[in-house]
Amino acid sequence: MIRGIEHIGITVSDLAQAEQFFINALGASVLYRLVPPEDKSQSIDGKEMRYLNGFPAQMKLTALSMLRLANGANVELFQTEPAVRDVAATPGQPGLTHFSVYVDDIHAAGEKMQAEGAKMFEGPSDCFRQEEGSGNQTWFGMTPFGVLIELISLPSGIRYDAGADDTRWLPAS
Repeated sequence: MIRGIEHIGITVSDLAQAEQFFINALGASVLYRLVPPEDKSQSIDGKEMRYLNGFPAQMKLTALSMLRLANGANVELFQTEPAVRDVAATPGQPGLTHFSVYVDDIHAAGEKMQAEGAKMFEGPSDCFRQEEGSGNQTWFGMTPFGVLIELISLPSGIRYDAGADDTRWLPAS
């Protein structure tokens, strides 16, 4: 039985920078560091990990931390050697393109992200179609390390298609 998304993993060029962004902009907290960035002796060779998850054998995992992000999925941050090049994600790319964070005050959340170096796109924007409703808004921002984050607030709820047999999960307040 599936319960839901437990964590998302993000590979970044600078783990300390990414941790600080999540802490300062989104109120995350560091739970633990499986591979502390300051202790090179704990780095993990890619050859040890490739069978577990396809990690490139020619790389090393030089830092890994697990963060708690409010009442939703945890965030796992990876740093590698050689360092990856941060590439800005867009919805036009294949694969995972962004994740969304539910917020009560979209303006305050966007301002915090911007203060921590995120480029906020036009917004906040009113939601449309099934997500339309008074106060329902969304706002996208690009982190300094290339991760697209959508802020969303849905105080008026959502309309479901006829025949929908479940409701959208939203974090408890």
